[in-house]
Amino acid sequence: MLKPILKNAALLLGAAFLACAADSHGSLERRLYVTDKSGISVYDIDSGHKLVRKIELPSTGDYKGIAASPQLGKLYVTSYKDDQLICLDLRSDAVLWKKKYGKYADSMAITPDGKTMYLPFRDESSWWVLNADDGAVITKIEIGRGKNYSADPIGTIGPHNTWINAAGTRVYMEVLTLPWIFIADTATNKVIGKIGPFSKGVRPFTIGADEKYAFANVDALLGFEVAAVRTGEEWGGKMLYRVEAQTPRKRLDELRNPPAHKPHSTASHGVNIRPDQKEVWVVDGVYGEVYVYDVTVMPPKYVASVPLYKDPQEQPHPGWISFGVDGRYAYPDGGAVIDTRTKKVAARIPTSEKLLEVDFQDGKPVKAGHR
Repeated sequence: MLKPILKNAALLLGAAFLACAADSHGSLERRLYVTDKSGISVYDIDSGHKLVRKIELPSTGDYKGIAASPQLGKLYVTSYKDDQLICLDLRSDAVLWKKKYGKYADSMAITPDGKTMYLPFRDESSWWVLNADDGAVITKIEIGRGKNYSADPIGTIGPHNTWINAAGTRVYMEVLTLPWIFIADTATNKVIGKIGPFSKGVRPFTIGADEKYAFANVDALLGFEVAAVRTGEEWGGKMLYRVEAQTPRKRLDELRNPPAHKPHSTASHGVNIRPDQKEVWVVDGVYGEVYVYDVTVMPPKYVASVPLYKDPQEQPHPGWISFGVDGRYAYPDGGAVIDTRTKKVAARIPTSEKLLEVDFQDGKPVKAGHR
């Protein structure tokens, strides 16, 4: 009789373990934080991207960047209105502090340990390195400024976008109109190399997780360019491939009067690599499409085109694209959530260029994505 009893006990223990695991998994809440005109809208990713709540941020707006530190339990946005870096508590939504530094705080990134922020200032020439907890200034990384184009000028021409590797050891930086991506060592906060030159000034860019290739939008290009991140043992490499996207013929026929002025003054202002590192997605800001490329081969190979509009006469003008933490969903601004497996629109919510996913376990922030 002992063996059946032991067997039943083991089965019961196993069932209890599975139930606990299920309960633990069930308590994971995935939230999408999306900036809007005067604050942040929060969506439940696992409930069809249902709106959960709105966080009002009075006297702010025109947000340029968003980042999170789950380790510190903090969310950050930069507001062009009154030019502030704003820090919120992820549990309570309360504003913890607002600070002003340089001129025109733009799109920042935080090291994976959640401790250090790299914040560019578009009307200046440097990235400010900040303590993410209290906003204290650690140092600055001087990069420089661009020079505006004589034809089709783009406005401000300073430090713009930021990317940090998974180890938190290198930060990648882009300055408007300059054809380079600059690399700095986060231990010394000194520039150790630069990628390029690309064919024109770099716009949004992304770096592969293995830091082998950089994928960059450049001014006046529908598509992206690919460059080597390293040359032998040296950081920095040359541009290798130019990928020119093609707007589908059907879309050209549907929309015969595109805007004369391109959003962000360029055709593609939004490129990102799927978390599994197999695909790069790039936006068509004029015709409202997203193009997918296989980057397991070089040069990248076209895979699919995803229209963001529901009605052909709609004219979404996406200017960015982000992914959820697990890569299941892509978030181009333009009102669509895309299932990355089916390449179909899975939901429609008012997206913006500044959004990211934050995951909570039993009410505690445990993981965050990035722009």
